[in-house]
Amino acid sequence: MKTVMYSPFYILYLAMIMSSLTYTIGALFYGSPIPIYSFKRLGRKMITDAIYVAVWINIFDFVINLINQIQSILGANWNAFYLDMGFLQLQLIYNINGLKLLYAVISAVISYLRVPSFLANFIVPILDYISFLTDILLILTFYTQLGIFIQNYYIILIAIGLLLMSFPFRMGRGIGSLLISSAIVFYIGYPLLPILISSSGGSQYQNILLQNLSLAVAEISGDIPLLIYAYIIVPIVYIGILAGFSIVLENFLGGNIGKLPFPLEIG
Repeated sequence: MKTVMYSPFYILYLAMIMSSLTYTIGALFYGSPIPIYSFKRLGRKMITDAIYVAVWINIFDFVINLINQIQSILGANWNAFYLDMGFLQLQLIYNINGLKLLYAVISAVISYLRVPSFLANFIVPILDYISFLTDILLILTFYTQLGIFIQNYYIILIAIGLLLMSFPFRMGRGIGSLLISSAIVFYIGYPLLPILISSSGGSQYQNILLQNLSLAVAEISGDIPLLIYAYIIVPIVYIGILAGFSIVLENFLGGNIGKLPFPLEIG
């Protein structure tokens, strides 16, 4: 039963039923003897909305194929997304383990060889940097999990959006069109995220970090601004850009400029 409930085709079936209901109610309003123009105009809008959703349902497979074609043209690839994300995570894990080893060596030197106490000042920056890299690793894990959700559920989100748009009186038109536009835009553009992280310095810093391990520990903190820029600022800005494109597409699909792809005159 769970498989049927989460099937996009079952959701589309429900959307078609709801669209038929919207069409029927709209036809009753439009053909009613009540001499109120706004009442008849509401009926005409409901008929148009029902046909609009029905068109989407019938071209659903074409839309999914078109989305994948656009993604391919842009050079986005989900397999490459997971490989690049995995590579960035492995680099962080490698450097975290290297810093832990350095911390253990310094701690042993301080504890057993009774070296000058100023070496103890190296421990706190190392611990802070390990904690910072661990936070970056968690952020990368979040990016990866979000990508998994988008790839696995974008078709279902589009189907749910159509179901919401099929409700009478445009009750779910706004949130439905937003679901559709967000699923389309993020499925196409989100796989490019690790490429942007790497090109902004997310992978280049690794060589700097390895050099710093053999230098003074205090110099390690110089990598922090680059890490913040590459792993936090760039992804937030890019996700914000995708959200902006989603809003633009949402306005086209279900907002003030949402129209049928062909002229429709009723009456």
